Amino acid sequence: MEEDAADSIAEIGAFAERANGGFLVADRLLPRVRSYAEDGRLEAAFGRFGEGPFEFRRIDGVAEGPSGQAIVVDRRLQGLTYLTQDLQPDRQVSLPGVPYNVQSMNADLVLHMQITDGDEGFSRLLRRPALVHRLTGGAVAWSSYQFPFVQIERPYWGSYVRFPMAVAGDSVFVMSSLRYPVSILNGSGDTVGTMGVPSASFRPIPVLERGAFSDPRDYTALSDLFASFDVIDRVDAVGSRLVLTQARFDDTRPTRFRPLHSSLEVYDRHTGAKLYEDVPLPAGSRVLGGGRFLYLLLDMDFPPWRIAKLRLREE
Repeated sequence: MEEDAADSIAEIGAFAERANGGFLVADRLLPRVRSYAEDGRLEAAFGRFGEGPFEFRRIDGVAEGPSGQAIVVDRRLQGLTYLTQDLQPDRQVSLPGVPYNVQSMNADLVLHMQITDGDEGFSRLLRRPALVHRLTGGAVAWSSYQFPFVQIERPYWGSYVRFPMAVAGDSVFVMSSLRYPVSILNGSGDTVGTMGVPSASFRPIPVLERGAFSDPRDYTALSDLFASFDVIDRVDAVGSRLVLTQARFDDTRPTRFRPLHSSLEVYDRHTGAKLYEDVPLPAGSRVLGGGRFLYLLLDMDFPPWRIAKLRLREE
């Protein structure tokens, strides 16, 4: 990936393939988003730190809209920022909740978002809010896929769980990172099926007792916990395939919640048949996203930043 010497990348963050074969990359540490050509040539960059118009605190997600515009998520601002195709300011849209991810679905958007309704404290532990929302014309058309467990029944799980999501055609594929299966939603938000079974190597998280880490001396126990279970950190559509990225949390820094990608599972997204499992990834690499290819960052920590485009085998 080409870099501007005066505007270098701190760390690769959110990623989205563009319709023209290029891609969008957000900086994970700096409030910057960049557009690249298919060959890795830098085309444009935008972003500065702040809470004013067209400023960011930290970028959590990026997507390309139906007209080629770039859509940027900063969950701290509770809205979406639209940039033109060449990353010039366009408009900003407020949301009724906290967005974590955004993907395009035809002319609409699908958001992983938690609606803010004022519930705080203990009452929040008893709720199972809808997490997937379709945005049509700037308004929420439907909400679906409830939080899969009541947090008071699964102490600590709420801190570890993520909700990886992929959109392909008129379908949404979403799951809890801690538990199978993948839920399949149609364009109306109805659950129309499930897919995915864990491989024999997948280590599920244990159910923990409340207060298990209340003592500061339990920091070592927390590291041991991180080393003991696996998660599904990404769900990506690559052509007719659905790719699940298996990971574990970095037990050397257990308060950072950083996933380390280890292997892939590949499914036929139309039939749900599992095609491959436990496909190993190079140490230190990270899956960035899908589309026409599966994009793999070859070294997640150090430049030069190199992205491999993987073509899935068709048999």
